Amino acid sequence: MPYIPQDDRPRYDALIEELAKLLLLQQPDKRKGHANYVITQIARKAWGVDYPENESYSNYADIIGTLECSRLEIYRRWVAVYEDKAIVKNGDV
Repeated sequence: MPYIPQDDRPRYDALIEELAKLLLLQQPDKRKGHANYVITQIARKAWGVDYPENESYSNYADIIGTLECSRLEIYRRWVAVYEDKAIVKNGDV
């Protein structure tokens, strides 16, 4: 759930903004790879799975679950809304 408390957001927001600006500078066909690198590195470092003592099925499951929930949230908040607009514009299937 991305709805963390408002007070917790500022410590991330400037860093996220900087990363987003760097990714936006990439050519669209390269942006996916760069974004994948950034997301993968954040997950590796945030869960510490680079270190054998942090490597566990539980940590890997937490990473996968977090990424899956992010994917679902993106779909729910933006893609579904976009598709609803397309239905109105172009008609339902």
